[in-house]
Amino acid sequence: MVSRKEPNPSALKPRKAPKQQRATKTVEAILEAGAHILEQGVHPFTTNHIAERAGVSIGSLYQYFPGANSIMAALIEKHVADERDAAEAVLSHADNAKTDLLRELLLAFVKAHADAPRLTARLHALAAGFDLQQHLAAARDAQAASIAAVTGWPEADVLMSVMAVEGVVLATLASRPEQLKSSVFMDRLYAIARAPFKTAIRPE
Repeated sequence: MVSRKEPNPSALKPRKAPKQQRATKTVEAILEAGAHILEQGVHPFTTNHIAERAGVSIGSLYQYFPGANSIMAALIEKHVADERDAAEAVLSHADNAKTDLLRELLLAFVKAHADAPRLTARLHALAAGFDLQQHLAAARDAQAASIAAVTGWPEADVLMSVMAVEGVVLATLASRPEQLKSSVFMDRLYAIARAPFKTAIRPE
């Protein structure tokens, strides 16, 4: 169960960034508590439940986050950053002709979703209700543009491939997350990822 109290998009931004170690730990505890509540799906995603789970006062929580929406936004931003970092790590080896970059990018993308499947599925499922769907779409488009820029692959083909893979992975997360660790599933997903490309994307 999720409670939404802040329809104003400005409420999605944190109030301030932590500057001291104690403050950083407080923010980390709040985000970990929010992630736990989302994963468990037992308690409402409210500031009171998050503060209680984090072991901090509600006043301390409000020093950094104006409401539950901003905590959800921070969790989604962390997920997006993890995906971006994983892709950048793969792209840093783009000059290696022996590397199948598409497969490596695919493996990195799936791993970023499979490490915490229930949390990832709920973040994507609830994004629209928290006015964050456009943020996820913008991050996806930026990722596709970055991949195209580094590899020289057509951006339209990359974006179509990313969207196709994302759709399959999210559907799998919601129904059969264990499949994400299957080699057979990965081979089929790889075929889906390659399909949009009109030209060869790696030496055969």
